[in-house]
Amino acid sequence: MLKFRLFGIPVGVHVTFLFVALLGATNYSGWDIAIWTAAAFVSILAHELGHALTARGFGARGVDVTLYGLGGLTSYSHGREISHGKSFLISAAGSTVGIVLGGAVWFAARNGVFDGAGHEAIVFVNSFFFTALVWGVLNWIPIVPLDGGHMVQHLAAMYSEDKAPLIGQIVTWATAAFVVPYAWLNGYQFGAIIVTMFAFAGLREYRATVARRRAAVEPPAEPQPAPPADPTPPQPPPEFPI
Repeated sequence: MLKFRLFGIPVGVHVTFLFVALLGATNYSGWDIAIWTAAAFVSILAHELGHALTARGFGARGVDVTLYGLGGLTSYSHGREISHGKSFLISAAGSTVGIVLGGAVWFAARNGVFDGAGHEAIVFVNSFFFTALVWGVLNWIPIVPLDGGHMVQHLAAMYSEDKAPLIGQIVTWATAAFVVPYAWLNGYQFGAIIVTMFAFAGLREYRATVARRRAAVEPPAEPQPAPPADPTPPQPPPEFPI
């Protein structure tokens, strides 16, 4: 794993992040795939830094970023100072950064800033626009573990912390029941598969949360007393089998 620090935040890039290059190969070829991958790297890193810097600004500890697969993960320690409202803003911050940056690139392109730019620059701009703005908007779909799903959970936790994970699952599968058939019937089979994979990943996250809560409330098992010692001393074996 490639590791470095940016703005004082540890960043790791897992080898599975190269899957982004395979996704780019569906639309590009040759060096354009590398340009697409570089643009995706910059936009996804900016997205995760939106989460990380917001969390650090709210006093979170142990903030770090990992890029892998088709996206990334920002981890931090939840302290008492991180309320559900702040957690909602942390979840929203990533896509907000992407939408702002992608929107700025779109606005610049519409006003001719990139007119006359070379082929490589145009590929980078188009790739960055897609991965920053479009992926940013899609990340707000209310499906756990996407940002939108976590935002729903944080909102629900303001009213009932115990029921928030279940509410997140209800919203997740209600959304998936609409999005997956719609995407599939309109020719976005890959997107339908990805949404389904995310929904099942969210289900695993929900089960892990339930298991942790059960372990926290169940009393520890009482140690069993040792069996009493046998007062009869062991007898030597017979010299010959009986």
